[in-house]
Amino acid sequence: MPEKHTINEILITPVETHFGAPDEGRIVGRNSKSENYGHNQREWLVQVKTDSGLTGITNARPAMNRGTLSQLYSLLSQLIGADVFDFYRVSGDRVTGVNPRWEELLRENGYVDFAIFDLMGRALGVPSYALLGPKVRDCVEAYDSSLYFQDLVHPELGADAVANEASQAIEKGWRAVKLKLGRPGRWFKPNAGVARDIEVVNTVRDAVGPDIKILVDANNGYDGKLDLLETFVRETAQSNVFWMEEMVTENVDDYRSLRDWRDRWSPETMIVDGESHRGRNTIYWQLMEEKLLDGIQPDMLDMGFWPFHRLALDIEEAGYETTICPHNYNAAAIGLRGDIQFGAVTERFVIAEDSTLNFELYNMQGYEFENGCYSVPDTPGLGVGVDEELYTRVYKQHETVIR
Repeated sequence: MPEKHTINEILITPVETHFGAPDEGRIVGRNSKSENYGHNQREWLVQVKTDSGLTGITNARPAMNRGTLSQLYSLLSQLIGADVFDFYRVSGDRVTGVNPRWEELLRENGYVDFAIFDLMGRALGVPSYALLGPKVRDCVEAYDSSLYFQDLVHPELGADAVANEASQAIEKGWRAVKLKLGRPGRWFKPNAGVARDIEVVNTVRDAVGPDIKILVDANNGYDGKLDLLETFVRETAQSNVFWMEEMVTENVDDYRSLRDWRDRWSPETMIVDGESHRGRNTIYWQLMEEKLLDGIQPDMLDMGFWPFHRLALDIEEAGYETTICPHNYNAAAIGLRGDIQFGAVTERFVIAEDSTLNFELYNMQGYEFENGCYSVPDTPGLGVGVDEELYTRVYKQHETVIR
């Protein structure tokens, strides 16, 4: 049995960040249904401390997206007094199952699972990924997912506004970029919207060259516009799109049509969806059974390590070929590192989502980024630390303490 590590303090702290350097003033634009994301975002850093001196971290943004700080305080207070190894069954430094006492809390609050895996890894002296199995890759590919409707941020440039930022992403090292589409959904008239979506994809391809992966995500912007979706698939076939995500709200009939158009004009393109996946009794399992879903995308931080691991095993046992492509936009720095840890040990993992937000507060040495890939560190736990001097000087005044 591992030695005891009792949780005795939890700190909750809002952490602000920016897209790019703070002095760049970069604005991330709209998607098919929402206003501009703006200059900055916020993580809710949670530090879970033990009486033995360990600290595990996570980002409680999923909880704060749907609730209040008071509710988060109440939920995390349940962890005080628990041992780090109370939550999961561990044998030979591998997690083999979940303690029924904590199963519901961890299933409904996957971000808590991040802190527990961080703490278990630190206690055992192994990286978090090793708690699930042997490493299958030394680096994890990532894509820049911050290319929204930049043509509406800089309307004088049109599609070139997106292409310019895609080129800048390639200059910074990414070898894959995701473009937000779905302009027929809200911000354009239908025909003008699909024309701009097509123009954006083909203009970006011309700008970045043939070897860069282009992913597209319409946030269901083609709902009720299947004729336009067919036009989009046909007219972007020349650009060799790597995947199409959330082109329409999930249903079997529309996905059959999408698959047929894909097979006709762009057979190498993946169809992906499922960031809101919450269990087996969902449309996503029906789509997988019908071979209509090439990749599934539950949010990494929202789901957590162990439930995601079980999902991958369940898909494999069902005999489906669906791959794993975790959503990670609002999870930012901590979520991405968990995504990388998970990708290190998951055979059918495809690529990690990087929202490209900058965090000076975190020490993430070992996650070196080169040629579009993040290296996987072998340091204990998640391998993410906090700059204590900066935290004390800037952030400590905003923390909420649970004891």
